[in-house]
Amino acid sequence: MPFRKQEAHTFQGWEQVTELHERILELAVSRSFFFPANEPYGATGGFYDYGPVGVLIKRKIENLWRRKFIYEHGFHEMESAIVTPEQILIASGHVSSFADPVVDCKMCKARIRADTLVEKEVKGWKWDGKIESITLAIKEHEIKCPGCKVGGALSAAYMFNLMFKTAIGGDQSPAYFRPETAQGIFTAFPRIFRNHGAKLPLAVGQVGKSFRNEISPRKGLVRMREFTQMELEYFFNPGRQGIEEFNKVADRKLRMQVEAKTSEMSVRDISENKIAANEIMAYFLALEWDFYTACGVDQKRMYFRVLGKAEVPHYSKGNIDLEVETSYGIVETIGNAYRTDFDLSQHAKTSGQDLSVFVEEEKKKLVPHVFEASMGVDRMFFCILEHCFREKEASKSKTEDSKPETVKDWEWFDFPPAIAPYDVAVFPLMKKDGLAEKAEEITARLRSTLGVLYQESGSIGRRYARADEIGIPYAITIDYDTLKDETVTIRYRNDGGQERIKISELEVSIRKNIESGRVRLNEKS
Repeated sequence: MPFRKQEAHTFQGWEQVTELHERILELAVSRSFFFPANEPYGATGGFYDYGPVGVLIKRKIENLWRRKFIYEHGFHEMESAIVTPEQILIASGHVSSFADPVVDCKMCKARIRADTLVEKEVKGWKWDGKIESITLAIKEHEIKCPGCKVGGALSAAYMFNLMFKTAIGGDQSPAYFRPETAQGIFTAFPRIFRNHGAKLPLAVGQVGKSFRNEISPRKGLVRMREFTQMELEYFFNPGRQGIEEFNKVADRKLRMQVEAKTSEMSVRDISENKIAANEIMAYFLALEWDFYTACGVDQKRMYFRVLGKAEVPHYSKGNIDLEVETSYGIVETIGNAYRTDFDLSQHAKTSGQDLSVFVEEEKKKLVPHVFEASMGVDRMFFCILEHCFREKEASKSKTEDSKPETVKDWEWFDFPPAIAPYDVAVFPLMKKDGLAEKAEEITARLRSTLGVLYQESGSIGRRYARADEIGIPYAITIDYDTLKDETVTIRYRNDGGQERIKISELEVSIRKNIESGRVRLNEKS
C-alpha cells in the first residue's frame, strides 16, 4: 500500500516528514530496510540494524562488488580480524591523528563536535585545521551549548580520538576495533604474496565492518559508528603504473570535478592529463562508475572530485572521491588514493619485519606501491534508496461496482533487478480451488535459482502494491487459466503492465532480464 503518514514509525523524534531523506528514513523503518538498533533500550545513535528486506539488498550490493572488483579480475578476497592491537594502529598513524575536534558543555557535560558547531553558528566560517581557531571562534561569537536548556558554557576545544578502545587478554594489552578494513590487508600482504604467486601486481579486497566513535552521528546511514566497507588494495611495482585492461574502458566518459568545475572526460584523458595519479587509478574510476550505475545511482547526480593539495595526506600522490547528490547535500561515498609505499613501509619500520618483495622483472627487492579504492556500503545504500525512489500523482480508477475511487500518491523503489531484495513475487489469485497449491509448486521450482517472495493473503492489488514498495521487479499471478494451460501472468513493477508466459519459460526469462538489467521481460535494451 502507499506510504501513509499515520502509519509511520517515530524515527528519532520527527514530527513531520517533509524532506526526501526524512521520507526515505520513515519508509526504511516501515518497510524493513533498516531501523535503529536496540530500539527497546533507546536506540543509541549511530547504530542501525538492516531488516529482512534491507539485508537482502545490502548482500546483493556486496556480491555485485565482489563480481566486478574481485571475481572478474581474478583478484583475492580476505577477511581480517576486527580487534586490532594498538601497535598496528600506531604504525598506521591512527592513534596519533585519527581524531575530531570537540568541546564539552560545563553544565550538561555533553560532548559536541566542535568544528561542525562553529560552522553552524557562524556563517561562512571554515576550520583551518588549528584547534586554537575553534576555541577563539567560540569565545568571540559567544557560542553556548546547543542542547543545554540554560545555554551552558563550553570548554576549550581539544582533539578526541575516534577509535573504540578495548583490551586483549588477562594483561589487558591495548587494542581497538578497527577503524578501517585496510590495515588488515596490509599486514596480511606478505603472506598472501608468498602463497599466491609471488608476483606483482596483486590485488586484495575485503568486505567487512569498521568502527568509528563519532561524536555526533547523524543523517541516518551517512554517518555511523558501526558501518560496512568494501575496500580494494592494489599492490604494484612503482616502475609500472599502467594496467593491462585499461583500453577496455579508455573511451568511457565520466563526470569529473577539478577545481570546482565539473565536466565530462574520457578515462583516457583523465589518465593522460594527470587528473588521476596514474593509469591504474583512472581504470578503477571507470569500474566504480559502472558499479554505481548498475546499482541504480543516477549518473547525472554523481561525479568524481579531485582533491586539492591541502586535502591530500602527505604520503599520497593523489586522491579522488566519488560524491553523490542527495537531499542531505553532497555525500562522499568512495575514496580513491594512491598511497605510495607508506603503509607497508610504516609497518616494516614498526614491526621490524622486511615487507619488501622480490620482483622478477627488476631482479631486485622493493616495497610495492598501493592504489586503494575504499567504498562505504551504508552510504551507498542510502544514496540508492534516494535515487531509486519513485512516486505517482493521484489518479482515479473504478471499483467492481463501477464507482470512482480516488487513488492516493503511489510510492515505490525502482531498483535495478540485480539488487532488488527479491527477484520475483509469486501470488495465487485466490487461496482456494488449488491455486495456492499450484503457486507453492511454482515458488519451490523458482527458489532453486531465484529469490522469491510468496504471499497469499490480501487482495491481489494490495499484494502488487506491497511488492512495488520494496522494489520487486516482477510479480507472477497464478489464476484459473494457469490450471488449464500452464501459463501465468507476469506483472511489471514500473508500469503495471502484464502479459502471459509459460511456466516452463519463467526461470530462464527472468534470469536473462536480471543479468541484462531490464525490468520488462521483452523490452529492448
